[in-house]
Amino acid sequence: MSSEVLRELILKLTEPDRLEIIREAGISDYRPALLRGDEELGDLEEADSWVTQNSARILPHLLRRTDPSDDEMLQLVQSGMLPFDRGLLEPREFLVRFNHPAMRTALDGGLPLSEVAATSLALTELITSLLAANRSFGADAVMPTVRIAAGSVDFLATGPGLIVGGLGLLATCGVGVISAPVTGGTAVLTSAIDLTLNWQKRSSEKGRGDADRAKADAERGRADADRARADAKKIEAETIGQELENELIRIRLGNSPSQAEAHRAEKPETHPASFFVPFALIERSSQENGLAVAHGVHLINRGLPSLFGILQVMPGVSITVENIVRQ
Repeated sequence: MSSEVLRELILKLTEPDRLEIIREAGISDYRPALLRGDEELGDLEEADSWVTQNSARILPHLLRRTDPSDDEMLQLVQSGMLPFDRGLLEPREFLVRFNHPAMRTALDGGLPLSEVAATSLALTELITSLLAANRSFGADAVMPTVRIAAGSVDFLATGPGLIVGGLGLLATCGVGVISAPVTGGTAVLTSAIDLTLNWQKRSSEKGRGDADRAKADAERGRADADRARADAKKIEAETIGQELENELIRIRLGNSPSQAEAHRAEKPETHPASFFVPFALIERSSQENGLAVAHGVHLINRGLPSLFGILQVMPGVSITVENIVRQ
């Protein structure tokens, strides 16, 4: 049944999150008992009827609190609960421009090779994350050809409209993030960007003499010993702290270990990246890029961590995306 996946996603949430989704969607709370968490009184057919009737309004808000698997996203797309414009699968030409403070000092229209390499890796990271996010929608992409312009790096690319729209969405919503624990993207690529930009430091490190290496090895040995002692003390402190936390929970909930474990299991998981972007900004930017709002939320969940990883190693970089219309 097409409503089954969405129903199960709703039931995985805590009741406070479900109530908040109802409020944000602007609908009256007339949910069947099952969707309130009452499995004994719940009627499956009644619950699925409610889900089908309200899916369009609740799905964008639900995706800000949980990030479904690729299989679940595929089922939502195939069932029609997550609509998208299939015209976005057609190839388009677009321009992605990276501007960075270091690029403004370039002379004669040239740029350091390290800047070109770093921005290429950054765009690769963003497109890779969007390709993964759009797999459920059947999108393909062609990696862009590159054109260098004075003071910036321009990538003239051809790919499906879903990639163009996703890049535009990330570029807009990335600057509107509320302070939040959004983790960085693929560690391998962001580390590669960092190493590429810091090539001078790497070059000087490779030029050390044998005496410097020996000294560094000796210092590393002492540091390892100090770290081992510090780790032992940390483990001891964490053990004592955990025991104290368990005792406080037992005092608050009773002496039953099962009660304490149940309380710990109720702790909410970290919200997806889109939870920390104003919904109005997601809604407006999704519409500007031809995306359904729920689709936009999904792309932010998967793509924004990659953008954050890039911004951590390329502070000050700005990204713009332009559609190219051929006459």
